[in-house]
Amino acid sequence: MECSLCGSKNTKVIYDGKIRNGGLGKYTDNNIKMYQCCNCDVIWHEDVLSDLQQYYESETYRQSLEGTSEENDFYKKHDRETLEKLQYTGTDIYRGKIVADIGCGCGAFLDFLKGVSASVIAVEPSEIYREVMDRKGFFTYAYAKEAVSNWAEKVDIITSFDVIEHVPEPKEFMADIYGLLTSGGTAVIGTPTEAPIMRKLLGEIYERKLLFSTQHLWIFSEKNLKWIAQDAGFEKVEIKYCQRYSLNNLLGWLRDKEPCSDIHEDFITPTLNTVWKNECGEYGFADYLVMYLTK
Repeated sequence: MECSLCGSKNTKVIYDGKIRNGGLGKYTDNNIKMYQCCNCDVIWHEDVLSDLQQYYESETYRQSLEGTSEENDFYKKHDRETLEKLQYTGTDIYRGKIVADIGCGCGAFLDFLKGVSASVIAVEPSEIYREVMDRKGFFTYAYAKEAVSNWAEKVDIITSFDVIEHVPEPKEFMADIYGLLTSGGTAVIGTPTEAPIMRKLLGEIYERKLLFSTQHLWIFSEKNLKWIAQDAGFEKVEIKYCQRYSLNNLLGWLRDKEPCSDIHEDFITPTLNTVWKNECGEYGFADYLVMYLTK
């Protein structure tokens, strides 16, 4: 099997079984092969979902993942992520700037930025969510490629969290980001890692129940993300590892072999959790990776 990212023929099958298909507890009917490239390290599966464009433009994706595509339900689930995203980016980069968020859903994150930004560009394939963005007065596009026609080399800050792993052509995705950014502009891109600690401790249980997913076409690493970014033209690329899930979550997984089994005991103190997250980030074992790109 040739690597779908770099074209290398030095690849291997690392998993052959059912994988998550939407929300927790939902699985494919058939076994799916997961491949890994021995050259660029990327993990991927061949197309499982038919007509990806229609899948993401309709309500099917949100219904499958979260059980609802209602605007208010989106806020209830995703408003809490805004603080996490601001911790990745800081708050001082947005004031007076042209800002774009790619894969913004209902714009929960952008709602918090519009008060300080000069202009807000919302990129989201979901048709019903784009209607929400239009109502809010954002400059709205289905795909970054469409925004390039109006905003080429004009955007100061681009954010995109939990999106690049969904796109069929990540190199084109990165090239569109480069095309949108003004000289000196910054892009902050976040994506899940392969969660090495969880895989080592739980193996196929974790891979089947959470990590491998029909919606996630790719699992990236620092190596291949840097290569994609540099191929697009970015010379300044920085990577930061961030642990999102707590020690409570790890211990719950080990006890119950299930997601959302967090253990809440007095001995798991806030300090212990902070140390756990910091150490995972410091040594590159974390479950999330944030890339900082400067044009």
